[in-house]
Amino acid sequence: MPSNALPRTRARRRQVAAAVLFGFAFMIAGAALFQRSTLGISAALMAVGLPLGVGGAFVLRSLTGRMAGDGRDLDERETPLRNAAHYRSFQAFGMLMLVDLAYGLLVAGRPEAGSLTSSMTAALFLLGTAMPALTLAWSLPDDDPEDFVTTPPRAA
Repeated sequence: MPSNALPRTRARRRQVAAAVLFGFAFMIAGAALFQRSTLGISAALMAVGLPLGVGGAFVLRSLTGRMAGDGRDLDERETPLRNAAHYRSFQAFGMLMLVDLAYGLLVAGRPEAGSLTSSMTAALFLLGTAMPALTLAWSLPDDDPEDFVTTPPRAA
């Protein structure tokens, strides 16, 4: 593993996952306050949450390795782990959309209902797209250091 790379340990992935969840919590709070009277607070919360949530999700994809991708080059151990993570993430995404629906019904009578609902939908949708990387980051074991040892070239 290159010396400048982030360590791909479970503890490190969980730290980054916690930062991602923290960022999305800021975005959801900003979306809940997205109305004319609290627009400044909402913008500040989203400005903090967006780089933490979305940027952290990209970091998690690199920390989880190939499993966050399409899966063409996974081995027999990695494929079931990735499939299980995607299945759990799909279920969580469905729950997030139900929360969004309930939120939309809750704010339906307000004058800013459209902007409140659309901003919440965007925040929850972004969280939903990060769910596979979050699930993998939380559940994958530490990488085996021997997987990164390069063998010297053979003499001709």
